[in-house]
Amino acid sequence: MPEGMARLARRTGAALLATALVSLSIAGTAGAADSVYWVNSTGSTISHANLGGGGGADVPIVGAPVARPNGLAVDAAADKIYWGNIEDNTIRYANLDGSDGALFNTAGATEGSVTGLAIDPLGGRLYWVTTSANKISFANLDGSGGGDLATTGATVNQPAGLAIDPATGRIYWSNYSGNKISYANLDGSGGGGDLDTTGATVNGPEGVAIDPKTSRIYWTNYANDTIAYASLGGGGGGQLNTGAAPVEGPVGLAVDLAGTVFWANYSLDSIGYVSLNGSPSGVADTNGATIEDPAFPVLLERPHNAELPGVTGAHKPGSTIACSQGKWAADRVESFLSLAPRTISYQWFRNGQAIAGATGASTVASKVGAYSCTATAANFAGSESALSPIDFSVNATLRFKKVTFNRKKGTAVLRVAVTGAGRLDLFGKGVAKVRRKHATATAKLVVKTSGKARTKLRKAGKVRVKARISYTPEGGKAIKRFKTIMLKKKLRR
Repeated sequence: MPEGMARLARRTGAALLATALVSLSIAGTAGAADSVYWVNSTGSTISHANLGGGGGADVPIVGAPVARPNGLAVDAAADKIYWGNIEDNTIRYANLDGSDGALFNTAGATEGSVTGLAIDPLGGRLYWVTTSANKISFANLDGSGGGDLATTGATVNQPAGLAIDPATGRIYWSNYSGNKISYANLDGSGGGGDLDTTGATVNGPEGVAIDPKTSRIYWTNYANDTIAYASLGGGGGGQLNTGAAPVEGPVGLAVDLAGTVFWANYSLDSIGYVSLNGSPSGVADTNGATIEDPAFPVLLERPHNAELPGVTGAHKPGSTIACSQGKWAADRVESFLSLAPRTISYQWFRNGQAIAGATGASTVASKVGAYSCTATAANFAGSESALSPIDFSVNATLRFKKVTFNRKKGTAVLRVAVTGAGRLDLFGKGVAKVRRKHATATAKLVVKTSGKARTKLRKAGKVRVKARISYTPEGGKAIKRFKTIMLKKKLRR
């Protein structure tokens, strides 16, 4: 059975039943590019289908054989897919587009039939069950080899699928012949044990998955065509109501963010699904993809934003401002759901308009205005963009500095400090106009008299003028300030 031989006996009449089923779309539970992947145990291919409907395709693996695969794992952040081959007892991997296939180094782990893979990205490991040797094995994702996990105290009897629970630091597996759901510590300490599944049937279990929202572990009972569950704390067991979706020789399952459970019907050549809320339920549209003795489904979804990005920096022109990437949902490895971003890209906006070429994590706010940014997270399934929720204002300032006087000429030099670059204009009653003076940082304005003020200055030797300074920053509105200045001039005797 662990190598799929017993499953073949269940296929009598399955083709007739499959053609009678209506394939249902799962619209509303995922985006159009979100997909379910599976291995075809006798078809020797890896296939996928869009969760939003529209059929699917096979992954065109190049460089590595797909030989009676019986386990699958996806790492969205690394753009990798892993599978276990029963034919040669190896684990292979490739890019998600099928390129650069290669052999995964499992040196140090017990050799034997590989079944049911699971990735622990935080620990940097890939786990699997070595069914023929009754071992839970692992290898490092960096290719440096691995070993076998300590499972003292836990049943390991033809294990046929496993799941990692990062929250508790445990790994769970199903025992096909032992009819037990068992666990051990990921760090190898303290051995393991068997889960209390009171209230649930455990009958030839082939694959487990955890729903962190409900703190339940689910498993597929191949021997009696059911999907069962129990609390991770033990007990609280039961059988999942799969509604209109068929369950025929189920092998492996996965749970998406919306709480939809997917499973592979090995004996029916289909992928079934049901919402944990009871609706919808049915069979995924796999047209265009190979589906021959499917097993161990996994989900790949585009990134999902968990916290919007934000803008930080100084609120003055010429400052470098930064856009955070926000937070994005991590892989739910326990649910066989991969959605971590592979890349983060940025776009800056000023006053709601995209700034050409401003696509880095930071930019120079050369003009005043309201700045915002988007962070776009992408993986093989697609992308999602998140916009900073609050516009970051970049404002110009104008302030007066020291004033110096030239009594011989009867003028004054008015120094002004500005932020950013812009234009200074000097006006005022009795003040000679100074227009279109380019300014950055500190600028000097020569205040001279004109008209009646000039006449009075010549006659009386002093005159009070009210200077009006207007600063127009690039991209902004004019800032106006007034300053009263007493000009003095030495009179000729």
